[in-house]
Amino acid sequence: MRLKRAKAMMISVLLLFTFFFSNDFGLIDVEKTSIVTAIAIDYENQKYLVTAQVAVPEATDTNTENQKAQLSGKGNTVGEAIKDLGDLSGWFPKLAFCNLIILGNGLKDQNVVRILDYFAKTLRLQDSALVALADKNAKEILSLSTPLDNISSFAIQKILFKASGFDNDVARTDIKTFCAGYYSPNSSGFMPIIKVISADSGSGNEGEKADNSSSSSSQKNQTSQGSNSDSNNLFDARTTALFKDGKMVGELSPDLTVAFNAINTSIAGTSLAVKNVPYNDQECNYLLTVLNDKNSIKVKATENDVEVNISLSLFCKVSDVDATDSGQSLSANLPLSKPLIEKTKTMLVNNITQLINTSVQTGCDFLKIKEKLYRFNYSKYSLYKDNFLSKLKVKIDADVRGQR
Repeated sequence: MRLKRAKAMMISVLLLFTFFFSNDFGLIDVEKTSIVTAIAIDYENQKYLVTAQVAVPEATDTNTENQKAQLSGKGNTVGEAIKDLGDLSGWFPKLAFCNLIILGNGLKDQNVVRILDYFAKTLRLQDSALVALADKNAKEILSLSTPLDNISSFAIQKILFKASGFDNDVARTDIKTFCAGYYSPNSSGFMPIIKVISADSGSGNEGEKADNSSSSSSQKNQTSQGSNSDSNNLFDARTTALFKDGKMVGELSPDLTVAFNAINTSIAGTSLAVKNVPYNDQECNYLLTVLNDKNSIKVKATENDVEVNISLSLFCKVSDVDATDSGQSLSANLPLSKPLIEKTKTMLVNNITQLINTSVQTGCDFLKIKEKLYRFNYSKYSLYKDNFLSKLKVKIDADVRGQR
């Protein structure tokens, strides 16, 4: 028995050595392999322009910062452009570590699945890589730097993959999810829009962000293009692009993006700004933090309409208030006042109603109502499959509770 075990171990060791020495060292040679961290895709002159951001480790005794490099290739298809990228540079593009694909603004009117299908079917790239739409040229996004990270793709991934404790205000999606939505009965999808704002002015409100984005873009064009010395840029991904049949048909504002996440995922840890709440003969602005939440979307088809019941329950605490009475913010367990609860409920119901209206106006079923109709009400599916958005009867139940 011991002899058989010894022979088995020896055979296993020999097999491991065989796999090791028979490996293709030409592909893992660091001098010939480029580690791609992100890919930007644009459409110029009837061809696809693929730009790959490559992490180049150049740590020395005096410099511990990783430098970045960009490689570009063109082709009639995305695969051809990536092949051209390697042929021109002499580096083999290693896509196994690529976690981000940015589509240029010029592709929003095309069927983007023609691009993403290549990445969904190839084994060279993981299908969990994030997909985002740039509000400008995608190559330009990769060329920018931020005050905290020299590699723009890492900075973008940080705002898409926010850790626990940050606001869940980004509707992120990956290649697999987006393509699955396209081939599903609702043929709809979404992805975040990457915008550039000035690091000096911060995020601000939606109008200020748009002004900051345009001013930052003009300043960037006036300075040396692609220079890493100008790192006065931050990225904002709180606006969501909606897609129907692979083409962009609308947007969700940052507030609607939070409402969308609230009824689809969990927004625990997210802060909600509630304005103009009556308090002691004045109106105050509150900042609530969601401690726990529950949500559900149920679809039921009848002979006359499609009933959609949306339920949302939030357990919140007061994080800040601009009341003149400072004692309001010093209390450890501040209960929610009745006016504050009613104001928050009204805000949530209005935002969810806007989500439904946006879905009806754009034809984008990002709430997956048709999919639920197909899965749970198949007997009525043929009756409403072509006009279910016009037959919606929506009931929204929002509940807000606080500390006692």
